[in-house]
Amino acid sequence: MFEKKEDFPSTDNKSIETIVGESVKLKGNLKSDGDIIINGSIAGDVKTKASVQVGANANVVAGIKAANVQVSGVVQGNIEARETLQISETGKVYGDISVGVLVVSPGALFSGKCTMLENKREIDLEPILEVEEEPQKEESGKK
Repeated sequence: MFEKKEDFPSTDNKSIETIVGESVKLKGNLKSDGDIIINGSIAGDVKTKASVQVGANANVVAGIKAANVQVSGVVQGNIEARETLQISETGKVYGDISVGVLVVSPGALFSGKCTMLENKREIDLEPILEVEEEPQKEESGKK
């Protein structure tokens, strides 16, 4: 029923919670814990703890916040993808993005500012101090 993309985190049918069909025009905010597939039009904000997939015929005028976002249609708004944002060859993104990993296919369009999110890893680094060598003093009392 759904085409799987090998280079994008998989969305199996069990985790898909919301599908916005091609003929659907939604005005308002959409919030979910599961995966969202958008094939229609949305004006508002889209938030989920899982993934958002924007289909090739979709038109989204909204901010999107999700773990993973795949854009094949048009998104006019800011996107925050904590893990991966993938813009396919038919995808168009007009807005600022904050991402962990950004994948842009040839032919894709992106117009905005990109901020890469840092992994919150604890790294124990000790500062390296350079010790200056003191000039050696000549011994007085040498015969």
